[in-house]
Amino acid sequence: MRENFKRLCFRVAGLLVVLSLLPLVQAQSQPPIQDECIAYAFTRSGQHGFLLENNSIAYGNTVFIRSNCEQLSVFMDGEFYSSHSNQSEIQIYFEGNSLNMTIESGNFIYYAQNVVLFESQFAWSQNYLEYQENLPELTFVELGKMVFQENVVSVASIAIVWFLSVNIYWALINHYLDRNLFEEVVE
Repeated sequence: MRENFKRLCFRVAGLLVVLSLLPLVQAQSQPPIQDECIAYAFTRSGQHGFLLENNSIAYGNTVFIRSNCEQLSVFMDGEFYSSHSNQSEIQIYFEGNSLNMTIESGNFIYYAQNVVLFESQFAWSQNYLEYQENLPELTFVELGKMVFQENVVSVASIAIVWFLSVNIYWALINHYLDRNLFEEVVE
């Protein structure tokens, strides 16, 4: 019985070793269909691009649309805006704070609804620099003084906790003694 178990263990271990040495079988995927239409929209601010999706935030005033579609229709706020044919990149300058855009081409539809647009980086970086100039002057604490203050606060908090805990325990002990024990007075 014991030898049968050993043989079974050796067989299973051998099978696992052989299976681990076999090359993995890779699934063959079909190449993408070249006739498929794909389009997406994004904005740019400096070196950063912001993909326009539903309920998203983006920086930049120019909307770029990249597409491999033959015919492309752009709708803004549900109304027809423009139509383009055989263009790989389209630029649309947009003024406003929110954007509702739909891109259609045959069976392909791309939605970018409730997109909040902020100014491009160059505008808001300048605003940030102006904001930094108007900040009140900061005072810095030296490292030695900061360490001393931390140590003083630590010692003070330990002393306060010790004092409170001793007083609370003293009050509890006195309360217990007064209620449960009595003293006998002997003359």
